[in-house]
Amino acid sequence: MVKSINLRVLLPVVLLLIGSFTYAQKSATITSEIQTYDFGFIAEAEGLATYRFIIKNTGAAPLVIHRITASCGCMQPEWRKEPVAPGSTGEVKVSYNPKGRPGPFYKSIAIHSNAGNERFILYIKGTVKNRTTEQPAITYPYSIGELKLQTKTIQYNRIYPGESPEEIIQIKNEGKMPLKIHLPKVDYLTLTVTPDTLKAEETGEISILFHSDKVKKMGRIQTLLSLRIEHAEKKYWEGPLHVAANIIDNFNRLSAAGKAKAPLAQFSLTSLDFGKLPAKSGSIISFTGLGGKESESFTITNAGRSPLLLYSVTCDNEWIDVSGGKKELKPGASSTYKVSLRPKDIKAKMETFIHIVCNDPNGPVRLIKVTAER
Repeated sequence: MVKSINLRVLLPVVLLLIGSFTYAQKSATITSEIQTYDFGFIAEAEGLATYRFIIKNTGAAPLVIHRITASCGCMQPEWRKEPVAPGSTGEVKVSYNPKGRPGPFYKSIAIHSNAGNERFILYIKGTVKNRTTEQPAITYPYSIGELKLQTKTIQYNRIYPGESPEEIIQIKNEGKMPLKIHLPKVDYLTLTVTPDTLKAEETGEISILFHSDKVKKMGRIQTLLSLRIEHAEKKYWEGPLHVAANIIDNFNRLSAAGKAKAPLAQFSLTSLDFGKLPAKSGSIISFTGLGGKESESFTITNAGRSPLLLYSVTCDNEWIDVSGGKKELKPGASSTYKVSLRPKDIKAKMETFIHIVCNDPNGPVRLIKVTAER
């Protein structure tokens, strides 16, 4: 026997499903006629350079722009706060300040909205002519095969959560054949190269955009990227790029009372000198521990009125090991960290830094200089 269906029970369920489907279909989508605008050459003396991007809502619901963030303080985005209706267009005005910034630039702004593509990126680029003198020549002291680079190390000193700063590496093909640059993929980095194939003697640039919202922790983040360079005759070279950043708390909204109750990090030293290292690992001079290591130490004390959070205590130098210590210090508490190295690893004079990232608003990023001589 087939049982009858209770329509009074089924009908609300059907209506709910239809409503959910209709709502899912009605979302805003943001697009732009031009995603990268090239100013070409602009004169520093002429002041702000401005371009108006035309954005369009190709979705079925009103587009609401919550905020627009710039990768550099040299840019000022402006937009109307009213929603953009489906099928309509709006403007995002971007002004770039070239004062004191001679040379090439490649910058971005991120549009945060209610669109399905929640974070939409627009770019500007160009070259600033120096106010009084000719643009100084760019040098390329680093190489990966026939590709020359301005630098192989990118350091973002301080990044607040949600920021997406950008850095540029100038590159040049000093060979006689075209070179194609292959960039790796990293979750929290957007890497682009312009152009992706360099003709003989042609210059270009690598853009590295750091997405702090994709990093789920505070402290120092570093990665070693591998660039692959393809020669026109099917030869290949590979070489590293080192990218590091310090992600810190945003203290801009902290009140005077909040700062008075904040933690305060104090250090027993600001530099650590291992001196002249012994020539042989078997030497008994100032060695501690096992495996032929030499060690020194420093202490961090919380002289503030709330817990001190030590997000990271690290050194970028692979020969330096930092160990021990605590991640959190209560007011008045101290913790000691041990810094170790193997003398046999140090082939010449060494100078590097230990990076400490913490929640002290008076100094969220601290450095301890580490030196040694062979």
